[in-house]
Amino acid sequence: MSLPNQMDAVVLKGVRDFEIQTVPVPQPDADEVICKVDTTFICGTDPHIINGDFPGFWPTGYPFIPGHEWSGTIVQSGPKALSLGWKEGDRVCGISHCGCGYCANCMKGRFNNCLNYGHEERGHRQYGHYTPGAYAQYMRTSVKSIYKVPDSMDLEYAACVDPLSIALYTVKRSRLQPGDDVLILGTGPQGLMAILCAKALGAGRILAVGSGERLKKAEELGAIPISYKEGDVLAQIKALTNGLGVPAVLECAGTAESIHLACLAASKGGVVSMIGIPHADPALPIKRIVLDEVELIGNRANPNTAQEAIDLLVNGRVDLTPLMTHRFALKDFATALDVFEGRKEGAIKVATKPNGM
Repeated sequence: MSLPNQMDAVVLKGVRDFEIQTVPVPQPDADEVICKVDTTFICGTDPHIINGDFPGFWPTGYPFIPGHEWSGTIVQSGPKALSLGWKEGDRVCGISHCGCGYCANCMKGRFNNCLNYGHEERGHRQYGHYTPGAYAQYMRTSVKSIYKVPDSMDLEYAACVDPLSIALYTVKRSRLQPGDDVLILGTGPQGLMAILCAKALGAGRILAVGSGERLKKAEELGAIPISYKEGDVLAQIKALTNGLGVPAVLECAGTAESIHLACLAASKGGVVSMIGIPHADPALPIKRIVLDEVELIGNRANPNTAQEAIDLLVNGRVDLTPLMTHRFALKDFATALDVFEGRKEGAIKVATKPNGM
């Protein structure tokens, strides 16, 4: 189809300096498509990128278009993308990572740890992080980073596939077995989605540590709530587990205190599966980790779990509607970001609509 030459986008001009600008609509390379964006959700990483918390890395420079939790419709395909079956009118959702496809890690399916990370000339991309993203009316993406959305799924719903598949990856990496207790530290969007994924994978009791409205939401989703503002959290966990601790611990808060607690709350031989990124490296109880064989596993993004997440949604094993709280036009991005960061009006997943509500 014929595309416009210009589009509206959120353009980050510097640290905490952004505005809606008119910019050129991108053109696809051979293995890329251009999508008309339906929905882009604000991710917890986005404020860090906007605030300059990863200088010279996310993004590598300015101006920059962020955003990576998105869905839309293909409106133009490069020749290789077309030959691979990606055509105009396909409804898709995206993830942020695009491996080079050639290095040893990509060949093993671990494209989230591509050995050519940061080298776009070698084929690597990370959309919305250092490669232009989806807070825009049109999104340019490799077909390696998109998934087809079933006709039965609303595109706004599909825009949550990226964060849901990250939560699913984090749960799977804990080696959770059916009936196992699981402890989730942090009740932000990732922690709440981890609750839903743990339930879908057959967890026994789900213990969730958090506070306020989000801890209440965790309880509504089926978790046993533990407020870190009320009493000794570790003592409460030990009391609930006959002093044994929890075999699968999911660290979704990303604070030094939470990571330290995770190492103490895991059972002997337990696994701590971490997705949170602390501002500074925490002190760890190494003696306990060694003598009780507690495993710490880091998780980066969602390699090969997006299709599984789509299937869980399609089959009704996971329902994200309780988490989708707010919607804003792209022109109101500043307001949307304020609502998300301030957790105003019970905000959890906050959507932007680049092409209208």
